[in-house]
Amino acid sequence: MLDQEGLQDFLEAYGRELVGGDLDGIAARHSYPAYVAGDTQSIPVASPADVKGAFTGAAERYREHGVVGAVPEIRRMEELTSRLVWADVRWSYLDGTGAELRAESYRYLLREAGNSCMICVVVALGAE
Repeated sequence: MLDQEGLQDFLEAYGRELVGGDLDGIAARHSYPAYVAGDTQSIPVASPADVKGAFTGAAERYREHGVVGAVPEIRRMEELTSRLVWADVRWSYLDGTGAELRAESYRYLLREAGNSCMICVVVALGAE
């Protein structure tokens, strides 16, 4: 079963890929099909191409707003089965001095995959 340390490692790598614009790395962290839900829309994610399309230009937008780091804080983990976990994660977006520029929270449904996990569902909980 995925433990908190393994999930933290996964999320830290995912954060580096997000801020660095590593589309292949971001796409490789998802299970397909996946699903994204928010207050105003629901998005089925059928393939790595969908993830890459959604995140194209994100790193540039982060840099335009002064974001150089994305730091995850696991607020809660709930084991659903021997391989599925819900995780509430607060993302802190940092500038070059380490100051928080903004924060957002998400709930992830993750499936254990070997020594790591894959994102199955993302629920946007909003900005803090």
